[in-house]
Amino acid sequence: MFENRYKKAYDAVRPSQEILTETIKKTREMKTMYQRRIVMKTAVIAAALFVCVFVSVPVFADRVPAFYQVVEFLSPALADRLVPIEKSSSSQGITMEVEAIDLQGKDAEIIISLRDDETSQKDQIHGQADLFDSYRLYDFANDNIVGGCSFLTYDEETGKAYFKVTVQSNHAYRADKLHFSVREIVCDKFSETRNLDISQVVDSAETKRMTASGGGGIMEEDALPDALKRVPGTENDPRPGYMVLDMADVKDCAPDDFTVTGMAYMDGVLRIQICMGDNWHADRHVQLFLKNTDGEERSNDRSVSWHEDIGDTSYQFYEFWFLEDMGSVEDYSMYGIFHSSGSSVTGDWNVTFRVE
Repeated sequence: MFENRYKKAYDAVRPSQEILTETIKKTREMKTMYQRRIVMKTAVIAAALFVCVFVSVPVFADRVPAFYQVVEFLSPALADRLVPIEKSSSSQGITMEVEAIDLQGKDAEIIISLRDDETSQKDQIHGQADLFDSYRLYDFANDNIVGGCSFLTYDEETGKAYFKVTVQSNHAYRADKLHFSVREIVCDKFSETRNLDISQVVDSAETKRMTASGGGGIMEEDALPDALKRVPGTENDPRPGYMVLDMADVKDCAPDDFTVTGMAYMDGVLRIQICMGDNWHADRHVQLFLKNTDGEERSNDRSVSWHEDIGDTSYQFYEFWFLEDMGSVEDYSMYGIFHSSGSSVTGDWNVTFRVE
């Protein structure tokens, strides 16, 4: 089985000094085939990867070449500090492996992989996926307080999807005992481009106060028109909110797809409101782009999101704001990149390890 060969190669094999010397010699000889600047850059990268990573995990590059492609993708400097780890956990037909970790005080960067179990009859990991913010790193004294996860690549040969997870604690991590866990994996992520018909934009619409659950953008709050600025909470809900378009009934929204629920150009602001459906166990979001007749395009200046519940279904909404002196709407067009996902797998992936 591949897993047994993987473990045997990982644990038992060590390169001899002769192999190290010969490999470095051959790397240096390659400079006659390239210009000096290119060769020097290649030699530095190769030496860093070889000495700092390859010596620690011999023949791992032969078994799993995508791992080294990921490390190179991150940067040679990070590769110098990454400590390869062999720890895996299986749940719901999916194996998670912590491939490498870099600890720098309060900050940690982790490379993990996901693959289908060899005994699984399901094809769940076959491309882009996501950890759905369900990951956690702690050292039994500290816990991560902020973090982020990004998909790196999928290697068809090994069937592994690679991710970089970054977390930060309130105190420096202790390397003597670390625990990393994942609770939910979102599979079958994809994206498509769709045009939005903004000819239906109105010049006035009712608004309603909604408590924000998220948002952001390139424009600061103080620079927004008064109509878009945060409004104070109420007696029943002291949390601040925003006045958003009230042009559709949440009952008309699709729970498992996107629904455009409002478009208006008011107070010098183009507002586009979209319901993402029920996102508690899915990942749907949109990137919108406004284009003028000269072909120039730009993204929104600000956005705000909130939830509206109908029974047991919680719908997520986003309203995108473009601060634009449009003149005539007919002089503009709009398209969006709609990101979505398929199945969600809830499981229990846990590894505990030490970093030497």
